[in-house]
Amino acid sequence: MSCILPFPKRNDPSSTQEFLPGKHVLAVYPGTTALYKATVISTPRKRKSDEYLLEFDDDEEDGALPQRTVPFHKVVALPEGHRQ
Repeated sequence: MSCILPFPKRNDPSSTQEFLPGKHVLAVYPGTTALYKATVISTPRKRKSDEYLLEFDDDEEDGALPQRTVPFHKVVALPEGHRQ
């Protein structure tokens, strides 16, 4: 049970933790059900939406990291001690 990461409730953005730009998180990669490490570029509040703008580690396209939008309810804190 201690290894389970609870996701925020989809219909309640006010109850979720906000991750600031530069913070490392785990997020569901768009179009999959898999969690990957990502860096927050912009928060939902700043974007006036319910999506984070993220750069996923090892997600290179043409030598650069593309920025991808992910709904707030598919982003969780990177666990303590997560391998970098």
